[in-house]
Amino acid sequence: MTKLSDPITICGRTAKNRIVFLPCVTFSFRGDGDDYFGAQHLDHYTKAAEGGAGIVYVQGTNALGIQSDLKPSAALEGSGQWTPGSRRMLSRIADVIHSNGALAFIQLSWGGDRETDLNALTTGEIEQKQKCLLDAALLAGELGFDGIEFHYGHAFLLCKTIDSKANQRTDRFGGSIEARASLITEIIPEIKSKFGKSFIICFRMGAYLPDLETGLATARYLESSGADMFNITYSMAAPLPAPADFPLSDMAYGGSLVKPAVNVPVIGVGGTTTQEKAEALVSGNLTDMAGVARGILADPAFPRKILSGEPVNECVGCAKCFWYTDHTKCPARAGAV
Repeated sequence: MTKLSDPITICGRTAKNRIVFLPCVTFSFRGDGDDYFGAQHLDHYTKAAEGGAGIVYVQGTNALGIQSDLKPSAALEGSGQWTPGSRRMLSRIADVIHSNGALAFIQLSWGGDRETDLNALTTGEIEQKQKCLLDAALLAGELGFDGIEFHYGHAFLLCKTIDSKANQRTDRFGGSIEARASLITEIIPEIKSKFGKSFIICFRMGAYLPDLETGLATARYLESSGADMFNITYSMAAPLPAPADFPLSDMAYGGSLVKPAVNVPVIGVGGTTTQEKAEALVSGNLTDMAGVARGILADPAFPRKILSGEPVNECVGCAKCFWYTDHTKCPARAGAV
């Protein structure tokens, strides 16, 4: 019996196995009318949930699309991610994930903001963004999700706030680890107060912020402030190379360094497109869970198949993943059942 099939309990909620469908933006999907989320998304996440993962993430969703009254803001309502129709669809997606025995998460981000100068924003502008993140988290709980993930990776603006080199602010959001993390740690108590300790808060972040010592210290502080889980990826730049004898990717190596530094579950990611790679993460005790992205995009039944020993339609590693342009052209998905 593979360790991947072992359940894992987080904040009193149990995932039926250690396989996680990661938050992957469905770039070529189209919603219904003015809504971002529509029938294509429902079908997509239904298939992913039916595929057998223990946790299913809904893609990165821009928290700045709502205001404190939980209504779409005029500036970002064109994205349609928080329209009434999108909310109804997100609630249906959470329901279908639950009906297939998985935990439902949604990732919250500040959108495509790599070019924004964090240090040029006023304190008031940061506080406004903080309020949007809180509102989005509260709305996610109301829509039926078991937890949320704050996207602190990939050089986005949230990533800049937590990185000691990128964040050169001199107000209350800059300086020490505690100050750089305060954007989220200040709102965790209100989230937990509304939904209880069983509502799971995850951080997607890199192990290097910008160095490993700061990254591990940041993870420990976030855990002490209410983080229930970590999803380890890269931060402002590509992760440092793993040792030559490490069996998996550089990102997976970062996850293996964070795991012993904290006492909450850690998801390992990075090219987990085969049973062997997923197994190496979990049975090798490198991380607590195996995050799978392209493996499930290529074959939605990837979790069920690898747990039962069936062959999967493997991602063939296209130079430019078709999910970024036209998902219907994915060569592996064409043969998936």
